[in-house]
Amino acid sequence: MLWLCLNFPRLPIEIFLRAGVSRNPLVVSSGGNRPLIIACDERAQQAGSGMALSAAYALLPDIVARTRDPATEQRCLEEIALWALQFTSQVSLFPPASLLLEVGGSLRLFGGLEALRNRISESAGQLGFDTLSAVTPTPRGAYWLAHAGLAASAEDHATLQHHLNRLPVACIDADANTFKSLERMGIRTIRELARLPRDALARRFGQRLLDQLDRAFGNLPDPQSPFSPPTRFSASLTLPSPVHEVEALLFAAHRLILQMTGYLYASNAGVMRLKLRLESEDTKTVDAIVALSVPSRDPKHLTNLLRERLSVTALPGRIEAITLEAKDIAQLAPRNFSFFPDAAHTREERTTLVEKLRARLGDDAVRGLSLFPDARPELAWRETEHGTRVQPAPALSRPVWLLQRPRQLNLHDGRPWLDGRLRLLDGPERIEFGWWDGLDVMRDYFIVRNTGGATF
Repeated sequence: MLWLCLNFPRLPIEIFLRAGVSRNPLVVSSGGNRPLIIACDERAQQAGSGMALSAAYALLPDIVARTRDPATEQRCLEEIALWALQFTSQVSLFPPASLLLEVGGSLRLFGGLEALRNRISESAGQLGFDTLSAVTPTPRGAYWLAHAGLAASAEDHATLQHHLNRLPVACIDADANTFKSLERMGIRTIRELARLPRDALARRFGQRLLDQLDRAFGNLPDPQSPFSPPTRFSASLTLPSPVHEVEALLFAAHRLILQMTGYLYASNAGVMRLKLRLESEDTKTVDAIVALSVPSRDPKHLTNLLRERLSVTALPGRIEAITLEAKDIAQLAPRNFSFFPDAAHTREERTTLVEKLRARLGDDAVRGLSLFPDARPELAWRETEHGTRVQPAPALSRPVWLLQRPRQLNLHDGRPWLDGRLRLLDGPERIEFGWWDGLDVMRDYFIVRNTGGATF
């Protein structure tokens, strides 16, 4: 097995920044009576991590301070885990800010380890996250390396041991008294800790510390609880500042769409109905709903449809939070692609056009037509939802265009005439129908062709 730890060192502030740029410098602080700064954006670099919030206000009076939100961080980590399922079927949470991915079985699919790491890092960046990853044969070893800021790749245990030995003892999960004791003993690295007598180490600090070392080095199994994805996709973003511009909303919504498409790829599915809930400053909400004719997971296409829908949606005020939901998903059938344009490609372009028109004009503005079993031609069809499968037409020689009123034909030499002499091709088709609904008809239909080749 090969484990990749994906660490999100700036998660406490990225949950506020990934939806857009704040109008003022932004910092995240701890709670309590004397809050300290935990993270800050680029414009608030003077207020570094660990500074008292009161001192930061004196230095930068216009900063916006948000209190750290562990619940939102945990929910965000779960949403990222849902996205990460497109790269492997085994994803585990390692709170507060890391994921563990078993990628040994995915290397051939993604073109090797480095290609996979680059793709994961690039995709996470598109979601708005800075990441640091490490790869080792053990999950705890990968976590220690990534948490220490060492983006190492160790595919065998000898290389793993080399990298782990360089780490500081601060990587292990222990209390403050343990670290103080190790400092007094002069133990600063994992190498120095692993060289101590095991029995004495267990008596002094407990078996748990030894077990951590053994699991990190691969001497003990370290099973991880797999992340169980929900049956429906739903993700939310709080905007750094309230906005009323559609493009600003689309920037945030696009990142949620990228998250959703990762989930759809993992499920081999596409979305049929998309809902973006917009929440204003005064808690009023409005829903922008996009309905698709065929399931899709193309982020560009979905973003374009959402842009069309938002352009005709009346916002309830300045929006401060959005939630994206995949209301209806469907499995995607396997496709074989042709080197040359074919009918399937034409249908796909037509479907894309119809979906854009519906997003811009409304769901009822573009409708489909289907056949209906009625002998009267003018009533032998119904409006349907676009994309509904049409039943095959009966084997009748009928026109597709009827005049509102029948046109009387002229006679030339006793024969009917319409832009030339008419020749009978088929008929009569006798229709006596509809006596029960008050629209009864009694007709004979003939199919004829004139000398110019037109059929009537």
